[in-house]
Amino acid sequence: MACTTACTSEISALASSRRSAAPAAAAHARPAASLVRLQQRSRAQGGARRLSARRHSTCVRAVLDATEANFEEEVLKSKVPVLVDVWATWCGPCKLMSPMMDWAEKEYGAALKVTKMEADPNPALVEEYKVYGLPCFLLFRDGALVEGSRTEGAMSKKGLQEYLAKHGISAPAKSNYAQ
Repeated sequence: MACTTACTSEISALASSRRSAAPAAAAHARPAASLVRLQQRSRAQGGARRLSARRHSTCVRAVLDATEANFEEEVLKSKVPVLVDVWATWCGPCKLMSPMMDWAEKEYGAALKVTKMEADPNPALVEEYKVYGLPCFLLFRDGALVEGSRTEGAMSKKGLQEYLAKHGISAPAKSNYAQ
């Protein structure tokens, strides 16, 4: 129950920050009922997952934002393989891959942890892992970069499945995890 309350609070905060960032005319143009529907749809689609899902054990697991501050804990010390999507706000192909990372997190369940790392605020990690093009995908297992796993550029769902299968990661049967 605490999870639901916390997630709901974060969704409300996110919605209010979006309203305050919008021009005044646009903020007044959206009726309150419309905002409620937006929040309900956001919850139904897993909204605010990136804000809170890993903090609350009863929430659906979601794509995590990795930073220089939490990279060691979330990626290098992970007990399961970790796929890191290095991206940037100005990168068009990166935006195309964002829904694919959400899909991979759901599809691979406990077999794979999916994280996203924005390149610009994390220059030390970009340099350390020799990220030269975006989007860049890095696969970590047992605290180390899997040899030959660095790949750059957008890929299809099938391409992502082949990439993961090449490195020994396959999706569990759908009956093995909660939807």
